[in-house]
Amino acid sequence: MILSRKPVALCVVMMLLLGGLPQVWAQGLNARIDPVFNAFWIKFKAAIARNDKGGVADLTKLPFMLDGKDLDRAGFIKQYGSLFTPHVRRCFARVKLTKDQDAYEIFCGQQIFLFGKVDGVYKFTEIGVND
Repeated sequence: MILSRKPVALCVVMMLLLGGLPQVWAQGLNARIDPVFNAFWIKFKAAIARNDKGGVADLTKLPFMLDGKDLDRAGFIKQYGSLFTPHVRRCFARVKLTKDQDAYEIFCGQQIFLFGKVDGVYKFTEIGVND
C-alpha cells in the first residue's frame, strides 16, 4: 500500500513544480529588467497601441537608419506606417522582451526590434532581420 502512494505523490509533486516553472521564469526576466527600461517600455508600447507616430519618434534614436538612409524625425514619421504595420502593432501588444547584455529586443515575425541606451536614455535604436 505504501509503495503505491509513492509514485502518485511523486507525480503530484512533479506536476506542482513544473506547473510553477513558467511563472518563475517570467519573474526571473522581470527581475532582470531595468526599472528605467520598464518605464520606457510602458511608454513605447502605449505609443504603439495609440498609433502615435510622434510619440514613437520621441522615443526613437534619431537619425534612424533605414535602408542605408538616415531618417530625421519627419522622415521617420513618414515611414512609420511601413515600420509599424497593423501586424507589428498587434505583435507589440503580446510579445515578450528578451534581454541581450545591456539591450533589449523583441521578435515580430522576420523582424527584430532593438532597444538600448543612447546618451544614458533608453531609445528604440534599430530594426534587424530575424534570421
